[in-house]
Amino acid sequence: MVRFRTFPCQRTVYVKPVGRKLLHRLHCFLIFFFFGLTAAAQTTGPGNGYFLVHDFRDDWNVYDEDLKSYIPYIRELHQDYRSYSLLLDVEKNRHYYLLYKSDQENFLFINGALQKKLPANEWVVMRFDSLFKAYHQHRVLLTLYGNQSGIEKKNLYIGHKVATGQKPIVVSESFLQARPREDSPFDDFYALGALLLLAMYVFLYQAFNKGFARYFSIRDLLTIPTREGVGALTRSPFELSNLSFILLLSFLLSYLYQLVRYRGVDLFGTQGFFQEEESLGMLFLSFFIVAVVFLAGFILKYVILNTLGQIYRFDRLVNIHYFKAIQASALFYTVLGLVMIMMMTTFPVATFRWDAILFIPVTLFYLARLLLLYFSINKLSDAKNLYLFSYLCIVELVPFIIGVKFAL
Repeated sequence: MVRFRTFPCQRTVYVKPVGRKLLHRLHCFLIFFFFGLTAAAQTTGPGNGYFLVHDFRDDWNVYDEDLKSYIPYIRELHQDYRSYSLLLDVEKNRHYYLLYKSDQENFLFINGALQKKLPANEWVVMRFDSLFKAYHQHRVLLTLYGNQSGIEKKNLYIGHKVATGQKPIVVSESFLQARPREDSPFDDFYALGALLLLAMYVFLYQAFNKGFARYFSIRDLLTIPTREGVGALTRSPFELSNLSFILLLSFLLSYLYQLVRYRGVDLFGTQGFFQEEESLGMLFLSFFIVAVVFLAGFILKYVILNTLGQIYRFDRLVNIHYFKAIQASALFYTVLGLVMIMMMTTFPVATFRWDAILFIPVTLFYLARLLLLYFSINKLSDAKNLYLFSYLCIVELVPFIIGVKFAL
């Protein structure tokens, strides 16, 4: 979505995203054509290498001991204060840069923790995207503390880096001010990845209609077959039809992983494996690599089930166990993926805490799946409950607990 902010009426105009790069250039051309070359866009930062997006001079707050809260800075009342704070929306501005300069030495605090000493008369440049990945929060509290009071000489800006060879955008100061934005490769990946998954669902529906109806049937999931019908209902997971659905689930989980990773959730500490500047090609490459890792995990799970099934004499029930686990996961993560896509589409700038939102439903799903597997195997086996419980703890409960511990 391309956004222009108008002054002085402060009205925001939204344009539908149809070819963002072409549309952005068209808007710039119209600005030149209709409003003339009357004033240049203001630049700032080291070597004037950044377009000025926002100046924080009117956004500072101070902490009031009497009220026990932050209040807006008023020069006549707070001139003698040495500590000044403001709330930074790092998620909304993650494609911009934070620019600081002062003729005084100051200390930088983020969320109350000391980060660094800021030198005098030198520009300090920080990427919002790096702050977002470091703190995994959509908003952080930034505080400047110095030995000298007053905020007038403390300059803090949001800047957009001027590309090589790019000239300042020229607009009429009295009418419109363009806010340059970088196109996020994730926006393209988010849409193209969803279309790729949709194509896979359609292909499997056409190619394996009966299998598709079974895998995505809640009634079939909750139906426990008789002992005589187990062999006919569940064949080897490495047959083409079953392997295709496992592959679909792997790509679906990889897509959901990319969504939560982009929203700042560092699953299994893997954020460091990805480059800070990711192109669309790199995003898809990591998407396919993670899908292969999930597929290998599913194959390894089947090998472990076979091994432990022979030890506990559940070898005849390994296929039904594996099929029910994949079936339940395919249903749950399909619904979860649709909900996440709807939330991100409907509320694109909302600051959801995905780790907190997803923890409860995912935990409830795995506990429900454990109960389903328990009743399914218990009905089809003559084994004692103690053996069955021990078997399920090893292959289902323990991996889930370990996964939760190391995932966050």
